[in-house]
Formats: sequence, structure tokens, C-alpha cells
Amino acid sequence: MTTKQPKLRNRMEVFEILDRLEAIAGGATKLPLTQRAVINPRDIQELVSQLRHSLPQDIAEAQQIIRYRDTIVKQSQDEATGVRKAAERESMEKVSDTQVVKDAKTRAEEIRAQAKKDAADLIAQAEVQATTRIKGADEYAVDVLRKLEEELNTLLLTARRGLEALEAGRELQEEQAEQEEEEEQSSKGKKKR
Repeated sequence: MTTKQPKLRNRMEVFEILDRLEAIAGGATKLPLTQRAVINPRDIQELVSQLRHSLPQDIAEAQQIIRYRDTIVKQSQDEATGVRKAAERESMEKVSDTQVVKDAKTRAEEIRAQAKKDAADLIAQAEVQATTRIKGADEYAVDVLRKLEEELNTLLLTARRGLEALEAGRELQEEQAEQEEEEEQSSKGKKKR
């Protein structure tokens, strides 16, 4: 507390000396037709001497405060630079991580889309092959069935002709048998007579 009182006193002395300087300048005798005034040099020298005596401590304190302020400003700037650089590094890492994730998602989508396309192509090819094979199998079955039908028709025709021939042969035999019987009866009838 005792150190603050002299500082306050010194400051008050400085303002008092400045007030007296203003009073001397304001009360000085003016020279006619000029802006100049006559001032007693001893009064000014005495006040300047008092100012010099009062100012050194205030100036030293002000310089110390300025140095302290400069130190704090430098530390703050250094801290701010460090924080900014750390934030930039972190931001770049996040951006890099984010970009890697985006790239991975994009690549995964491309792979998924390609897989779907490949699967669709394979299904389409399989359907075409299945359709072709079914059509080929159907055509083969139709050919086989037509040949079978032709063979069956030929066999049927042969069987009919055979049946017709057998029936015709039987009828002929029956007719011959009847004729023979008639002839026999007729010959027996002639013999009996």
C-alpha cells in the first residue's frame, strides 16, 4: 500500500505541474501584433525540473507494464498459433478420415452396382441358355414323336393289311371250306341217288 501512494502522488504532481505550466502560458504577457508571449524562463525551468523528477518512476512503471503486456501478447499469440495449428491438424485428419470413408462408401457402391449388373447379366444369359435348351429339347421331342408316329402309322398300316389279309384269307378259306362242303354234300347227294 505504501508503494501505491507515492505513485499516486507522483501522478498528481505531474498533473499539478502541467496545470501550472498551462497557467504560466495562459497568464504570460502578450507581445502586441504577434502570437508570442513573454514567460519567465526560471518558472518554466523549475517546473520542467519537477516534471523530470516525477516522471522517471512513472515512465519506468509504464515501460515495465508495456514489456509485461508485450510478453503476455507474445504468449497469447504463441498459444493461439499452437491452438490454430492443432485445430488445423485435427481438421485435416478429420477431413482425411471423412474422405477415406466417403471413398470407401463410393467404392462399395460401385462394387455393389457391378455385382448386381453381373448377376443380372448371368441370369439373362442363363435364361437365354435355358430357353434355347428348352426349345432344342422341344424340337428334339417333336422330331422323335413324329418319327415314332410315322413308324407307328407304318406298323398300324402293316397290321391292318395283315389283318385284312388274314380276314381275306379266312374268308377265302371259309368260302373254300363251304364250297368243299357243298361239293361234298353235293357229291354225297349224287352218290345217294
